[in-house]
Amino acid sequence: MRLRRSFRSLPRAQAWSPFAPLGAPLALSWILLAYAAVAVIAGCAFAALRIHDDYLEVMQEERVSLRGAAAALTSATQAMLYDGVGAALAAAGAIRAAGGLDVLSHRAAAEALQRHLTGGSYVRSLFLEDARRVILASRTRVLDGATAPSYMTGLASAGRDVWVGAPIEDPEAASHWVVPIARHTQTGQGSRGWAGALISFSGLEQLNRRFGKVASEQGLVGFDGTVLASEGDRYTGRSIAQLEIFRRAVDTGPRGGIVQGRGAFTTAAVIYAYYPLRGYPVYVVVGQNLDTVLAGWRARRRQMIAAAAAFGALVLILTAFLYHYMRALRTRERDYNTLVDSARFGVFLLEGDRFVDANHTAAVMFGLASERAAIGLTPWELSPELQPNGRPSNELARERILTAARDGGSTFEWLHKRADTGETFPAEVDLSSLSTDGTTLALAIVHDVTQRKRAEEDLRRVSAEMLRLQDEERRRIGRDLHDSTGQSLAALEIELAQLERDAAKLSAGGREQLERCMRLARQCSTEIRTASYLLHPPLLDELGLSSALRWLADGLRTRSGLELRLQLPQGVQGVAPDEELALFRVAQEALTNVQRHSSSPWVAIRLRREPASIVLEIEDAGRGIPAGQRDDPESSGRFAGVGVAGMRERIRQLGGTLTVDSTPSGGTLVRACIPLAHHDEAGNVQRVIAS
Repeated sequence: MRLRRSFRSLPRAQAWSPFAPLGAPLALSWILLAYAAVAVIAGCAFAALRIHDDYLEVMQEERVSLRGAAAALTSATQAMLYDGVGAALAAAGAIRAAGGLDVLSHRAAAEALQRHLTGGSYVRSLFLEDARRVILASRTRVLDGATAPSYMTGLASAGRDVWVGAPIEDPEAASHWVVPIARHTQTGQGSRGWAGALISFSGLEQLNRRFGKVASEQGLVGFDGTVLASEGDRYTGRSIAQLEIFRRAVDTGPRGGIVQGRGAFTTAAVIYAYYPLRGYPVYVVVGQNLDTVLAGWRARRRQMIAAAAAFGALVLILTAFLYHYMRALRTRERDYNTLVDSARFGVFLLEGDRFVDANHTAAVMFGLASERAAIGLTPWELSPELQPNGRPSNELARERILTAARDGGSTFEWLHKRADTGETFPAEVDLSSLSTDGTTLALAIVHDVTQRKRAEEDLRRVSAEMLRLQDEERRRIGRDLHDSTGQSLAALEIELAQLERDAAKLSAGGREQLERCMRLARQCSTEIRTASYLLHPPLLDELGLSSALRWLADGLRTRSGLELRLQLPQGVQGVAPDEELALFRVAQEALTNVQRHSSSPWVAIRLRREPASIVLEIEDAGRGIPAGQRDDPESSGRFAGVGVAGMRERIRQLGGTLTVDSTPSGGTLVRACIPLAHHDEAGNVQRVIAS
């Protein structure tokens, strides 16, 4: 039964969707697709965001590492310059204090330079230069001349206080490169010149080994783009001024920073940290290959992409399964709804005590405009005010619903009413109940039993007619037995009696045979008379029911020796002949069963007149009815057969009831109650139903 009532109004074009039970099939189909798309997009977006964040973290860590390496390289380079250029400035100060280059002799100036050449071996030479003289001293030799070496020609055009020349071969070791670096200083009284040193930066290789995992490239680059130092001097002396990465580095400003792009001397992508040396037009450069930097990130990226792809595939698979099962559910529900709508019985769904849905058969059965017309109605609004037992429909309906909710279901007969014509019709109702989420739902299956009731009524009329004919036939047979066969036997007895008077003429054997014939004739006459009375006792017509029951009890006492306890009135007024006959037959059948099955020492027969009914009770102290057969005594061996069933139908034809129950003492009580009949002014029999 459908809980979504809006489904009935959906167009057929939407019937394909598996979401019809939810009320909006096409919309929810798109919602499912949108959900899958959003889930996949969200998964991909999360993966992309995580990959991006991981990339930023990796690059940030690399920048920090490169900055650290650059700081260490800057400190080392500053120390080397201090040992070289700083020593040259100190020597210039000493020479200036002694009178200057224009006063000191060549030897004295050279000794002053050599005394200050105390730095590491990377300081190859110190030199002083002014407009008239050039003094260059290494640890092994001294050069003094009026003309500066070719690598110092740039000093004349240097416009700054600091000059950095192009790398040259070491004058004392041709396999090494040195860089001439000098500062403008005062060389004498009123004269200025340059104090500098030739420095070898091959020691940077030791730092490269120290930072090998952090940096793949280290070096010094002049502001003009000349490579002053590089690992293994592979690129020393080259110019990178035209490279894009150098121009971008220069454009970012003099404070240095981080730049990435294609390497200066390789096609691979590299990230560089570059910072200027304090007081010198030189950049300290530390770089790392991006492939090395991003190797771990790329592995994690592949894992994240694979996870996102797996998630997307899982979402799509689950969506496909959901679509499949929703479609299957929709198909099954549609088939179920079609089956329910085409069922030959009415179906109502109740929430509490109101209908929330109905099938097409129910709408037709109750004369409703459509199934939706039942929504909101109560069961008693489709019922007459009173039920056949006289109770109000609303009170009894609530009681039935509560019973079904308590027991899980119930089956009962109900008198319904059509909504269009007001015509009533009997029905059989199967009520099943389910409590969920604080709400009680009940499923009512209604079978119109009008045809069955008519058939039962026809059957009752036929049965009543058969019983009437049976009684008439019994009466006729009893009368025939009494009037014909009984009379013949009586005549036979008279003839035999006449013959007995002449028995003296017979032999002893003949007299004995005559006596046997007379006994048989008397026995046949008695049995014929008894059978005639049992078929239709004349006392019932002549003296009434009480006398007929006494005669029946006397016969049972004579045949079985049972103790008979009679509570019979002298006469019962207002009882119709057919009612007396029915009660007599009940007593006859019950006493026969007591004699055959009960093994009771006594039996009681009670007849009483009540205000609106006549009641007959037959009680014994026998074996009683087994517990499992008390609800259906006719199924027991003692009460099986057509006897009690026939009596029950005979009593029912008269509007009465017949019950067979066990007594507290273990015996059996048969109780027949018939509402008394009275005749109206037109002569029709009117029965008062006993309460």
